[in-house]
Amino acid sequence: MLQAIRDKAHGIFAWVMLLFVGIPFGLWGINNYFNGGKEKPIAVVGEREILEKDVNRAYENLVARMGSSDYDDKQLRHEALEQVINMELINQASRKEGLAVSEAEIRGYVQSQPYFQSEGKFDKDRLNSVLASQGMSPPQFAAQVKEQMLNEQFVRGITDTAIVTKRQLENFYRFRNQERQVEYFTIPLKKADAEIQDKDIEAYYQENKSQFQNPEKVSVEYVSLSIDDISGDFKPTEEELKNLYEEQKAQYGTPEQRKVSHILIAADMDKEDEAKAAQTKAEALRARLSKGEDFSALAKESSDDKESAVKGGDLGLNTKEATHPDLANTAFALAKGEVSQPVKTKFGYDLIKVTELIPATTKKFEDVRAELEKNYRRNAAENKFYEAKQKLDEMSFEHKDSLEPLAKNLNLKIAQTGFFTREAGDGEAADALFRNAAFAPEVLEGNNGAALEIGTDKVYVLHLKDHQPASDKQLAEIKGEIKARLLDKMAQDATRKQAEQLLADVQKGKSLADAAKSIGAALNKASVKLAGKSDLPPALLKAVNKSPRPSAGKPSASLATLDKGVQAVFVLTEVKDGTLASVDPKELEMAKEYLGKNAGQAEFNAYLDYLRGKIGVEVSDQSKQLN
Repeated sequence: MLQAIRDKAHGIFAWVMLLFVGIPFGLWGINNYFNGGKEKPIAVVGEREILEKDVNRAYENLVARMGSSDYDDKQLRHEALEQVINMELINQASRKEGLAVSEAEIRGYVQSQPYFQSEGKFDKDRLNSVLASQGMSPPQFAAQVKEQMLNEQFVRGITDTAIVTKRQLENFYRFRNQERQVEYFTIPLKKADAEIQDKDIEAYYQENKSQFQNPEKVSVEYVSLSIDDISGDFKPTEEELKNLYEEQKAQYGTPEQRKVSHILIAADMDKEDEAKAAQTKAEALRARLSKGEDFSALAKESSDDKESAVKGGDLGLNTKEATHPDLANTAFALAKGEVSQPVKTKFGYDLIKVTELIPATTKKFEDVRAELEKNYRRNAAENKFYEAKQKLDEMSFEHKDSLEPLAKNLNLKIAQTGFFTREAGDGEAADALFRNAAFAPEVLEGNNGAALEIGTDKVYVLHLKDHQPASDKQLAEIKGEIKARLLDKMAQDATRKQAEQLLADVQKGKSLADAAKSIGAALNKASVKLAGKSDLPPALLKAVNKSPRPSAGKPSASLATLDKGVQAVFVLTEVKDGTLASVDPKELEMAKEYLGKNAGQAEFNAYLDYLRGKIGVEVSDQSKQLN
C-alpha cells in the first residue's frame, strides 16, 4: 500500500516537472529563441511561433522516454505539439510574475547536471563542447536555464498550494478500502457446429477489410556515426597518458584498510556528569590495557556496544571512508597493535585498537596504460562527436534529397536495411527509435530524416530506399481465419443469450444457487477490495467494482464477459465502506501527499486552459500533417 501511494504521488508530478523543466528540452529548444524561424509555423502562442522542428524534437524526446514501440504514433505526435504549446504558455506567464533566480542558483543547477560532468565532477570544457554542438553561447544557455528555473517556480506555485481536507481523505479511504461480497458462477463457451456459407465469409471480408491487411513496410539507407568510430583518430603521447594517470591514480588502486576493535563506554553526552564518569571509566580501562590486560577480554567485560562486545570489540575490516566518522581519524593514525587514548564521540568514550592493517595499493602505469589510452581516446572523441553530430544534422537538412554529400564530406559509408514494419524489424531496425524515425513524414516523402541519436554514443541519418504501403490480403489467404471468427461469434452469442436468460431468472427471484445448479455450474463466493489483490478474473473484478450497491436488502445481479467469451453471472450481496480508523499514520501522510499532487495537477491543468484563452493559441492547418 505504501509503495503504491508513493509511486502515484510522485509519478504524475514528476512527469509534469520533467515535461516543463528538463534540461534536454532547454538544450534543443533554445535555438528558435535566438535564431528567428523562417519556416511556416505549426502554431502561434501569443506572438511566439512554434515550428515543426520544435514539435519533431519533442516527439523524439517522448519516444525516447517511453522506451518501447507500444504506442499510438498519431496520439504521441499530438501530445508533442501540446507539450511545446504548454511550455510556451508557461514561459510567457512566468515572465510576467516577477519571479527571481540568483546567479548562484543557476550556476549550482548547471554544475549538478550529469550532461556537464566528467567522473562525477563538473567539467567546464564538457559544458562548452555541448553548447558548441548546439550552436549556443554560455550567456544564451544561462538565459535558457534561468527561464526553465523560473518556470519551475511558477509551476510549483500552483501545484504545491493544493489543500487536502479530512473529508477528502475519508472519501478516498471509503472507496479504497471498501469491501464487496460477491457470489458468482461461470458459463463456459458453447461449441458452434453450424455450417458457415461462403457468402457469409465474403460479406464479413468486405465489411472488415481493414482488419486483414499486409502492414506498411519500408527499407532505408542510412549513415551512422559513433564515438567508437571517432576514437581511433586520437593518438595520445606518453606524456599525456602519464598526466592522465596522475590525475586518475586513485581509480587504479585500493585504499588502506584496517581491522579495528573498540570498547565503548556509553553516556548521554549532553549531561556533564555522565560524560565525565564515562571518560574516567575509559581512562581506567586504558590504564589496565597498558599493564598488559587482553583487549578482547576487556571488551567482552566492559563495552556497552553489546553487538561487537561478544566478538571482542571487533568492528571488521574497513576503509577510512567506511569507518564511523567519530573514530576514523584516530583509527587510521594508530600503529598496528596500538591502543588509543579515550576518544570522545556523540555516544560516549571509545578505546580503539588496530588489529590488522592492509596498506593501500596502486597499479603501475605500465599495467593500466592500455586502459588509459582507451579512456583518453574516448574522452577526446566525445567532444569531436558532438561537433560531428551537429554537422551531420546541418548537412542532412541542407542536402535533404540524398545521403551522398553527408557520406562524402564526413567519410561515412552508406548502409541499407531490408524491409521492416512500424512494429518489428531486423538489424538496426530492431530498435524502436530507428523504426519510428524511418516512418517519420519527412523520410516517407523522400527527404533525409533529422539526425537520430540512439543512446549517448551513436547517431543516424535515414533516407527512404523503398516503401510498400499497407495492402489488403486476398480472401483466399484468410478464408479459414474468417470462418473461425464467425463460428466463435456464434458460440459467444449463444453463451451470452443463455447467461442473459439465467440473469433474468435471478432478477425475478430465483436464487443464484438454483440458477447455477440448473446448468451444473459451481457457485463461488469472494470478498474483494478495490485496493487489494483478488483471484477473480480481471473482467469480473471490474464489473463487481462498478456494480451498484444492493438496495433494501435486495442483491445487485449482473453479467460479465470473461476471456474467450466465457460468461459470469454474479450477485453483489454486501458493500462495506472503508474508514480512516485502521490506516497507518505514515500511509495516511502519503495518501494526503498523493491527493495533494492530484489536486495540484488538476489546478495546474485548469490554469493552462485559462492561459490558452488569455494569451491566445492558434494552431495551423499544417499541424494536421503531424497526425
